[in-house]
Amino acid sequence: MSRIVVAVCILALMVGFIGFHTREVLALNKDVDSICEKIEKDFQDENWDNIKNNLDDLENRWKKSRFWSCLTISTEDIEEIEISLEQCKKYAKIEADDNFIGEFVMLKQKMEHLPHQEGFSIEELL
Repeated sequence: MSRIVVAVCILALMVGFIGFHTREVLALNKDVDSICEKIEKDFQDENWDNIKNNLDDLENRWKKSRFWSCLTISTEDIEEIEISLEQCKKYAKIEADDNFIGEFVMLKQKMEHLPHQEGFSIEELL
């Protein structure tokens, strides 16, 4: 009987963790999409001050979810995102149009793929 209780408790903890983790990943994805849209609009308007502020917002939002990212994706992927974010900030600081947009596209793509790397899906279980 005690084994069943332990198994049920472990299963409940796993389901709770997966649910919380999935919610966190989806919230991160929504926030990243919103911030990236603002950056793209500001880039078209050549508003570098807003771009810098939005990159700071993106960095703060990333730091908020970094712990959960470390649990499920590789350190290499996390480092690539952080390096790309720093490069974007430096290019924005010197207002290097071509370099910024190239690096920003890579950063956005890496961050958009996080839900696929971190999330749990039925396909992965089957």
